[in-house]
Amino acid sequence: MAESQHGAGFGQLLRESRHHRGMSQVALGGDRYSGSYISHLESGRRAPTVEVIDFLARRLGVSPLEWGISGPSPGAEPRSEAQGTDLVEHLLVAERARSDRDWPAAEAHAEKAAAGAAAVGDAIRHWEATYVLAQAKFAGAQFSAAADIARQLAEHEAAREFPVARAQALSLASIAYRSSDRLGWAVAYAARAVEAASSAPAIILAEALMALVSALSEAGHSSDETAAYVARLEALSPRLASDHSRGMVAWAIGTAAFKAGDVAGGLSWHEQAKALLDPKRDLRLWLRFHRATANCRLDAGITDGVAELLRLSATALEIMGNPLDVVELRQAQARLALATGDPDTAIRVIRGIMDDPALRASEHSRASSELILADSSTALGDRDLASTQYRLAARHFELEGRLPQAIDAWRKATGTDRS
Repeated sequence: MAESQHGAGFGQLLRESRHHRGMSQVALGGDRYSGSYISHLESGRRAPTVEVIDFLARRLGVSPLEWGISGPSPGAEPRSEAQGTDLVEHLLVAERARSDRDWPAAEAHAEKAAAGAAAVGDAIRHWEATYVLAQAKFAGAQFSAAADIARQLAEHEAAREFPVARAQALSLASIAYRSSDRLGWAVAYAARAVEAASSAPAIILAEALMALVSALSEAGHSSDETAAYVARLEALSPRLASDHSRGMVAWAIGTAAFKAGDVAGGLSWHEQAKALLDPKRDLRLWLRFHRATANCRLDAGITDGVAELLRLSATALEIMGNPLDVVELRQAQARLALATGDPDTAIRVIRGIMDDPALRASEHSRASSELILADSSTALGDRDLASTQYRLAARHFELEGRLPQAIDAWRKATGTDRS
């Protein structure tokens, strides 16, 4: 086969494609070409054959047309240009639909993109499309499904080759397991994400550390167990490029501080998060922050400012949030009503969640709702009903892996509460 006439121009485009994918020269060559040969191609000292171009294009998940090279690759499996175009189009539409919160459309197009990538042997784009699918399911509150897909992605061919891909998949699995109240799994996958992200860019490591700190805190692990990870996260924050990313870190550290009983520290970190988070970048996340910090204050026995925090998040989350967002918002509203001496309203709000088919079917903490009902019944003087509800809450807390909360609920059920 004669050498192609492509030289330095091709080499520059090849280098840019490789950098975009985060691949080394050795990784790009795989078991077929050496890193030094790839270096010679990029510098223009060697000209590629069409077989080389075809191999490298497949490795990088691009079309040779993007390098200004036309014509079919000899010996390649039948693949029309329309197939490659459809793959990219479905992936782009999936990303756009997800950002527009059209989760069914995002799932449908991501599945088509993943199928197209699998058909042409494009491992990188298959991982990318499947990751978008997992994100869409997570955004649509299908947490168990999202976790299962993310777990599989962590063992994907692309994830085995690129630590960043593996770390991202493991972090998403942890977050999805935490959202579906499977905290033991959330801790395990977050720990693996931190390990995978040890040499990854700062933003990837920060994501993994935030997942681990949040999972440990929610599962009731001691502050001694989380301290080292919190310290790593705090040290990493200045290396993050955007204020919004640093705000996410401040949110995670603040919540961990509240869970550890450091109320002053929690308030301080959450104030930093409030100043740094950008509602224009992710409005739903910004609204969730206000709801989350309201819950942290209620946990600490603080009611000042909680009504305003919930007011800020209420209207928009009711419209644009998923079922879990709505459930957690209403649970916070019920807790505020109880804390301000209105147990009847608290019961009405929680019963509204349990009587709503859409909300009742969502993956959310049933234990939290049962606990609010139990505390409300206690406030109304109905000790027998409260005892039954505390027992229900304790069983659900056990299933969710929240053992400290389960113990507290059992103590209240049996009248041995030490508070």
